[in-house]
Amino acid sequence: MTNSIDRPTVPPWLYKLFTGHQYPYVRRLAKFGQTVKPGEDRPEPTKDMIEAKFWEVYPRCRVKVLQEVKEGMIVVFHDLGEYPPGSFQALVDNPEEFLANTYGKKKIKVNFYDDDNFVCTINFKVAGWTEHEHA
Repeated sequence: MTNSIDRPTVPPWLYKLFTGHQYPYVRRLAKFGQTVKPGEDRPEPTKDMIEAKFWEVYPRCRVKVLQEVKEGMIVVFHDLGEYPPGSFQALVDNPEEFLANTYGKKKIKVNFYDDDNFVCTINFKVAGWTEHEHA
């Protein structure tokens, strides 16, 4: 996604993750940010409203990287790292390469948060990961 000079580059996969219907955080903020008269239903936000809300939310998001590990019959997640707002451009630009170089062959979950509010998540099978290793 091409942006103005003060905005970071955001690839289409990330913009869709934030603004699509699977994770409604940005869409909901855009919808409920509209002014309506009492008793009126809130209309669905326009594409421009969603984009404006995206550019409000995305720059203040932090990222948490977790490893999925199977323990017995359950799956647990171990923290691998956290990145404050504005410090994860390499991850956004090339997630597979960044995660492989930083964390190695793993099944990884990347969560985005707006302060303490969960925004969205995406999973990666990194560096040829095929299955959980058995201990």
